[in-house]
Amino acid sequence: MSARQRESVERSAASDSKMTYTEFLRRFPDSDACLDYLKAKFYPDGTSCPQCAKPSRFHRIKGRSAYSCQFCGHHVYPTAGTIFHKSTTSLQLWFWAVYLVSSSRCGISAKQLGREIGVTYKTAWRMLNLIRNQLMDQDGEAPLAGEVEVDETYYGGKPRASDFARIPMTAFRHSEITRLGRAKKIGVFGAVERHGRVRAVVIPNANAESLKGHV
Repeated sequence: MSARQRESVERSAASDSKMTYTEFLRRFPDSDACLDYLKAKFYPDGTSCPQCAKPSRFHRIKGRSAYSCQFCGHHVYPTAGTIFHKSTTSLQLWFWAVYLVSSSRCGISAKQLGREIGVTYKTAWRMLNLIRNQLMDQDGEAPLAGEVEVDETYYGGKPRASDFARIPMTAFRHSEITRLGRAKKIGVFGAVERHGRVRAVVIPNANAESLKGHV
């Protein structure tokens, strides 16, 4: 299985923005349930064994985060090649962190993530960095499909008094305030599949020429 497919599966582990904490605990009560989820996605019953190439059911190895082929005993690790591999943080906390990051509309800081899942700032920062830079990397993905909604907006703060210090009072017009306000903001173009993936890119402006290529 390719790294891109693994990343797609990792995203789906907590992609439902309507999931409540109670529903999360019902679906993933412990780390074993999270590991079984990954196993069911990467190595469902009937998957060919990488060693003997026979369709196997892969039974769990007691005390280890691995499964063995029912025929040749080859070990497979569902977390291999993912951001969870060799992490001392439990899979349940990883899954909850992915859910919090993906469902937050205004973003989440490492300090807030640490408080939410009960880990140190250093651990939360590392987890957040991996989720943002590896798990949510969109480079090389296929174009969005199905019903896709697009929109553009400007992100940034309002102009401050110091921004108008060099403007003569005679030129202090509403149009100048609007121009400076937009100059301080960054244009963002977003596209989202209905119940699917999301894309967001920085754009120089909201003109038709800039938006057409992304659409």
